[in-house]
Amino acid sequence: MTTPPPLPQAPDEAVAALTAPDGPYLIGVRHHAPSLAAAVPRLLDAARPDVLLVELPAETQDFLGWLADEETVAPVALAAVPEPEPGADAAADRRGPAFYPFADFSPELAALRWARDAGVPVLACDLPLADRAWREPRQHGPAASGPDLRHALRDRLTGREGDDLWDRLVEAPAPGATPEELRRAALLTGWALRRDAADGPGIDPLDLARESWMRGRLREASRDGRRAAAVIGSFHAAALTGAALSADSLTEDPPSTQPQAPGHPPAGGPGSTVSLIPYTYPLLDARSGYPAGIRDPEWQHRVLDAAGDPDALREAVLRAAVAVSADLRAQGHPSGPADAREVARVAGDLAALRGLRAPGRGELVEALQTVLAQGEPLGRGRAVARAMERVLVGERTGRPTPAAPRGGLGPAVEREAAELGLPGPAEPGKERDLRLDPLRTPRDRRREILFRRLTVCGVPYADEQGVTGAGGADALTTRWTVTWTPATAAVLTTASVRGVTPAQAAQGVLRARARAARDEGGPTPAQALAALVAAAECALPELAEEALEELSRALPAAGSPAELLTGLALVDRLAAGHVAGFTPDGDRPARLAAASEVLSAAAVRAVEGITGSEDPEDARALVELARRADALGSLRLTDALAALAADGTPLMAAAAAAVRVLLGHAPAPELGARVASWVDAASGSAARAALTARLTGLCTAAGALLETAPDALDPLLDRVTELTDRAFLDRLPALRGGFDTLSPAARERLLETVETRIGTAVGDLTVDPATQAVWTRADLAAAQAVAALDLGVPLTPVPQPIAAPHPTGPVPPAGGAGGSITPAERWRLALGRHADELPSRTAPLATALDELYGAGRGEGSRGGLRARGGGREAPYPGVREWAEELTALFGPGVREEVLAAAAAAGRTDAVEALDPDAARPSVELLRTVLQHAGGLPESRVAALRPLVRRLVDELTRALATRLRPALTGAATARPTRRPGGGLDLARTLRANLATARRGDDGRIVVVPEHPVFHGRARRSADWRLIIVTDVSGSMEASTIWAALTASVLAGVPALSTHFLAFSTEVIDLTEHVSDPLSLLLETRVGGGTHIAAGLRHARRLVTAPSRTLVVVISDFEEGYPVGGLLGEVRELVGAGCHVLGCASLDDAGRPRYSPGTAGQLVAAGMPVAALSPLELARWVGERIR
Repeated sequence: MTTPPPLPQAPDEAVAALTAPDGPYLIGVRHHAPSLAAAVPRLLDAARPDVLLVELPAETQDFLGWLADEETVAPVALAAVPEPEPGADAAADRRGPAFYPFADFSPELAALRWARDAGVPVLACDLPLADRAWREPRQHGPAASGPDLRHALRDRLTGREGDDLWDRLVEAPAPGATPEELRRAALLTGWALRRDAADGPGIDPLDLARESWMRGRLREASRDGRRAAAVIGSFHAAALTGAALSADSLTEDPPSTQPQAPGHPPAGGPGSTVSLIPYTYPLLDARSGYPAGIRDPEWQHRVLDAAGDPDALREAVLRAAVAVSADLRAQGHPSGPADAREVARVAGDLAALRGLRAPGRGELVEALQTVLAQGEPLGRGRAVARAMERVLVGERTGRPTPAAPRGGLGPAVEREAAELGLPGPAEPGKERDLRLDPLRTPRDRRREILFRRLTVCGVPYADEQGVTGAGGADALTTRWTVTWTPATAAVLTTASVRGVTPAQAAQGVLRARARAARDEGGPTPAQALAALVAAAECALPELAEEALEELSRALPAAGSPAELLTGLALVDRLAAGHVAGFTPDGDRPARLAAASEVLSAAAVRAVEGITGSEDPEDARALVELARRADALGSLRLTDALAALAADGTPLMAAAAAAVRVLLGHAPAPELGARVASWVDAASGSAARAALTARLTGLCTAAGALLETAPDALDPLLDRVTELTDRAFLDRLPALRGGFDTLSPAARERLLETVETRIGTAVGDLTVDPATQAVWTRADLAAAQAVAALDLGVPLTPVPQPIAAPHPTGPVPPAGGAGGSITPAERWRLALGRHADELPSRTAPLATALDELYGAGRGEGSRGGLRARGGGREAPYPGVREWAEELTALFGPGVREEVLAAAAAAGRTDAVEALDPDAARPSVELLRTVLQHAGGLPESRVAALRPLVRRLVDELTRALATRLRPALTGAATARPTRRPGGGLDLARTLRANLATARRGDDGRIVVVPEHPVFHGRARRSADWRLIIVTDVSGSMEASTIWAALTASVLAGVPALSTHFLAFSTEVIDLTEHVSDPLSLLLETRVGGGTHIAAGLRHARRLVTAPSRTLVVVISDFEEGYPVGGLLGEVRELVGAGCHVLGCASLDDAGRPRYSPGTAGQLVAAGMPVAALSPLELARWVGERIR
């Protein structure tokens, strides 16, 4: 029956009914209760029952013996997977696996172990999982209108919202209490909770059905005068009293389930698959997302060990505080034994104020947060939270007895693999290649999802092979290599701690990742993207919806433009249904559309962050963003593109200008005129480098625009044609470098367009006039020889032969105003096409440039197009010969530029060929040389030192010349009594106050008997400057500028300059700061970005916060959760340090950074700006004057 039995109304009546001797001996518990677990054996010893009932589903009956086995090490869990009824839709059964974890402090496990030792039979008395009641939706009535007992008790005890009533009423008062007192407190707490439910929303029908079943089991167990004891949830105890058993009558006889003594019967259960699997304390923690958990299981274990002794519990509090302090100190935060003692004192005081004999978990947590976190929720507060988790949650892992049947994830995967025709343990080592079409074939979809889930769990079973979609589109099919190996079975066993089905295990892994990211202050944009991809591919819809919401928050806040566009592409795939595990139905399309709009708006805002970028990928991202934002009609993008075209680096400015034409924001002739001006301005080395970058940006963003928009191409055609030969040759390497961004096929198409525009087919102008004259003379001579043979064939009258000019003599003009190199030849050279048809006098130019640029990349680079390198007869023997040829063809200045470009492309031999005396000092060249110096042996590095030394010295000298005026007056003048400097009026007045007299007119006169003067400045370390420099892969140029600037600032007498380089690790290079060459050679650029670690190290160097300057030079694309970074900034600002964030540090002050992260840093108190070294020096000078 499901009618609730009468409930006692008064506490005294409830206690009397629950402990009545004529009823079953009830021990009301919570699933994890250390104080009760310690008391249960003594309670059962006193009760001496004949049979023991435990609140577990009937299907687990056969596993109770293995659970209580001496070789079973807790924590472990019973996992029961209900099977659907015959004919039922398995997909519609949403119950999923049921988890029953057990730890040493679980009262049920303590009772089972007692029964094992006492030889008492045990019965699993809860409702079978196969019962229909488990499938019915949970029903709750309206909440109580007035305050209930739970809230009244909570308000009287601590008043904290969400406080655990069981902890306050049972666990906290347990020290010093007798087992019977503890039992009665637990039963009374359960009665109070049940009365609240009965008076409010009503008792859930599922609970009533379970209690009806349990009463039947109790009635059976009590037959023949046997004494029954029941370890059940305290909420259910009031429904299982003797009075309830007498009043209840079963409407039908339940299946007979006789009590059994603990043993090892065959595994299995009616309508379910049960497994005994290992478990861990991190999963047992209630915050893990797994069911039936408890907060801080390692602390609960300490409470169990204390066994209700107040002194032992106080000792446990002190030991936990010491462990948390030690962990906090290991994270780099100051903490020690004194802090631990203070934590123990505060916890004890709180316990005394609340009338407790010893502090409990609540008092310990409050004391730790109060003493160690120091009121800072981020930064130190987050570090304290991490330390508390490691100490109070713990890392214990259990294992089932070896005698238990094999269970867990392995059997489930084996069954599913067999159903899907995949390799299993019967085919070890057999490899199969599968091509899946999961969007069309249900079987392939199930296979795809299984592979994805196992991959997330780290099971080595299926390896995905790359598949490229046609035309660059998303691939809708996948390829996998599938093999069952011994490692597969081994990892499946360990992965069982996360779940007993692939879906549950994958969900457990992903939730653990999400929790770890949140604990670290995240997730980062990369983590948010990975979480959504994994949840969608693993067919976990609820988790995917949560990940989508997280993505919509994380990416706009801290994502780079590339990450934002990746997120948009992922949302598009999900909306189009191109992910097999995700179906865009219900309200999901609306959610995806909202997320796409949020990400698009954030990507437009992030455009300002790529102003200083020199990466072609950012130019491609700009095009994709423009396409999306234009569809939404974004006005903000119009302004952002205009600003980028005006203020960006040459590459990004050109890309923005091209995108503005594509969107119709600017006319094509305007772009054409701008491109022509780039060629005009490329008269010097720096301008030619800018020309290459601008053409790279233009071709990356809109290479096809030159083919299809004559107004954009014609000015460039005219300019290239009108250049003199010398001017063209000076610009040729720059032109070739810019157009090399296009694929060979794209350059071929552009050359065909050029042919059409200049009105001459390229093939008609492949021979110079001198060669044509030689060929004509030979042709006429052959005609005369044929005529002399008198073959009877009429021939055209042969004109007199003409004299051909000497082939090696000066070449006459052939191209009009442009000189002897024709327009067609110029474009073949610039585009790197048809070099085999160039005349002998220009073919060496193509050969020399081919040595650098090779066959090109992308479409047409392999076959299908005419070879364009045939003009070179043989490769150069070495870089020396190539360098000599470059000098002969282009001159020494252009030679150095080409060699520098080759070095930047990865030619280490080109670096060594650079002439230290002739190379033009530039940060770009220095960056290239340093890149290669790091990978060379010391003997070859030594050969580069003269070049690096000259570059560093000249750049530092030029920088110092500009920075010194900004630092004038930064030296600290020392007061002196010796005349020589200016009078220090303030100090003079203070030193002569004793001579102050009031005159007749009432004025106060001070006689300066002891004047004080300004003396000469002496070197002192009044101020400390800490430069924290990001040396990750995206910060190469800023790293060089930072090192040069630091070496200049190190010479300021009033500054003690420190230089910290960080990527994912932090290196203190302060000892090299006075020698920029050593500093740069010690700095290794590359790796990820962990700004918080750099600031944490800087914080250790702070001794006088008000006289400390901390400058962070980074793009702020933090590779770790931003919460830690914000916490470090707040700590520095709160201490009184002067902090500044440099979004870039270069001569132009163009930023390349993450606007979202920078905005959060500004809100935390760190100004962020893109500065030149001069502007940074001015900021430093203003602070220390």
